[in-house]
Amino acid sequence: MSGESAGPKGEPTPLAARSRTRNRWGQGERLRAEVLEAASRLLGELGTVEGLSLRRVARQVGVAPASLYAHFADKSALIDALLDYEHERLVGLLGEAGAAVDEADPIGRVRAQLHAFCRFSLANPGHYRVMFGVRLGQPGSPARALVETLTASLRACEAAGARLRLPAERAAIVLLVGTHGRVAISQARSADHAEAAVVEFVDDLFSLVFESA
Repeated sequence: MSGESAGPKGEPTPLAARSRTRNRWGQGERLRAEVLEAASRLLGELGTVEGLSLRRVARQVGVAPASLYAHFADKSALIDALLDYEHERLVGLLGEAGAAVDEADPIGRVRAQLHAFCRFSLANPGHYRVMFGVRLGQPGSPARALVETLTASLRACEAAGARLRLPAERAAIVLLVGTHGRVAISQARSADHAEAAVVEFVDDLFSLVFESA
């Protein structure tokens, strides 16, 4: 036996979808989390949202597609939720990178955050393209949120005595736009040792925004 039976419109229904234990009352958020994790994995494999669908994600999770509609009205709603999910993941990585550096070295904390951003972007090209290609410039977009995060970090540097060549928000934009552009070039070239080259470029950017770094 193939492990599948006919589903709606004659499509095979995965065995996992028929055998998966239904979430108990109050566990809807667990299903939502599983869906977003599955959508994230698929995005990493596909590299684009074009092939992403509620049916395909449901198959990955092991539930019927109808189960997803309680959380996501359509594909657009799923993508919006996925963007928020990935943004939270990125912010968490930046926070961990900054926290790993001594508080007495605020410039080092900013540098560590940008290095973490580079590593995430290079390791997850599909996620990166979607995050910075959708809602770019809109309120709440990943780019806008990162500018705000970097601006706060740069102001902390000033408070600790570091001297910026630009106002904190403009310096944050220079750092983020420069890093974004270098990552995009590296992804287009698919060059070996891309991470080392990108990180080196980011370190060079610091000389443009700090009087000494």
